[in-house]
Amino acid sequence: MAVAITADEQDSWPPRVLISVTGLTVGDSVELYRVASGERSALRAGADADVSDTSFLRVDAEMPFGVPVSYLAVVNGSDEYTTAPASYTLPGGKVAVTDAISGASAEVVILAWDEKASSRQSSVFKVGGRNVVVSGDMGMFESDLELFTETTSTRDNLRALLAGATEGVVQIRQPGGYDGVDSYLAVLGTTERRFSQDGSDQRRIFALSVAEVEGWAPMLEARGTTLQDIADAYASTETATLVGDYLFNATTESWFASGGTLARVATPSDDGDGSLRWTMDTGDDADGVQSPTGSSALPVPAPGSYRITYKIMTPHMINPVTCDGFWYDAFGDFIEGLNGKTLTLTPNVWTELVLEAVAPAGAAFLRTDIGLIGTTAGNLLYVDSVTVELLGGGLSNLADDYATLLDIAQGEFA
Repeated sequence: MAVAITADEQDSWPPRVLISVTGLTVGDSVELYRVASGERSALRAGADADVSDTSFLRVDAEMPFGVPVSYLAVVNGSDEYTTAPASYTLPGGKVAVTDAISGASAEVVILAWDEKASSRQSSVFKVGGRNVVVSGDMGMFESDLELFTETTSTRDNLRALLAGATEGVVQIRQPGGYDGVDSYLAVLGTTERRFSQDGSDQRRIFALSVAEVEGWAPMLEARGTTLQDIADAYASTETATLVGDYLFNATTESWFASGGTLARVATPSDDGDGSLRWTMDTGDDADGVQSPTGSSALPVPAPGSYRITYKIMTPHMINPVTCDGFWYDAFGDFIEGLNGKTLTLTPNVWTELVLEAVAPAGAAFLRTDIGLIGTTAGNLLYVDSVTVELLGGGLSNLADDYATLLDIAQGEFA
């Protein structure tokens, strides 16, 4: 396999980029660089003199926004591989204050940043009526700046970031690139001021005393998983909660046919408890069987992701079967349909088909239907069961409670 490098923007705020070098040979040396505005910068933790895998991955959580950025891999000290330049956008139009090592971030407005003062470390000696100065290079700037937060959540994010910043350092990046703003700052002190003195206004002003630095220690690696990633992972992998099911063990359970006849039968059955049999009458593509509607439709108990599982079978060599779902509000008005699925069944084989969808805002009821496409009158379709589950289980209500989710994750992987 030939060596290749790719850069994939990750779905996070602020955006991060996953750099992947593939096709390596175990024992190769790799160095990764970010190239922006004609300047090559070593990527954090992006060097390995003896790779132990054929792939080498690093996350760049420090790239500039609004300027072309490419990534370069140097393999075995001489072979170079590069990505095409791409510009990354900082959504929201505000400024990002971040800690790439922990993954913490806050969205702010820079309210004031009037001056940047630089000085030399020096000693002055009075010699024969003259000043003799021994000095070094001009140092990086020190400054005071004011950051503005508009909501309680952004205020809390900034508080937590400043209190827990790795090595006391944060990075500031603006939507348009480096020009005089993008920098790494050691936070020496903070003062928080209320916008309204009675505290009724969520807005806050943070006055920071800072000193420019070169960033975090080079060996520290940018976090590859954010707290949102943890929330998403737990929400999708936790045991699902059964919302409702149709097993057709004794009746048709208020299902009805559109084009054809419907009956509950003892055989055939995947689980031995009977099934729903639909006999097609016209061959119309719109024909099928539908779950109860109106007040008898399946209630949607909470926002979140839902999974519908069907067990279906046909004895015929026929065209595909389709499964669809439809969301309704509390008044029974249609909101939207979910993305259905179509598949071709093997005759006389019970097949499981799964749909997953996020309930839209206001969804109170769910209806589903199953149909055969373009078949002839007399063809049969059997439905053994249909189950609906809410994904996320007990953690679904913690989707925005990152502190609790982090505690859970640390306990899980300790």
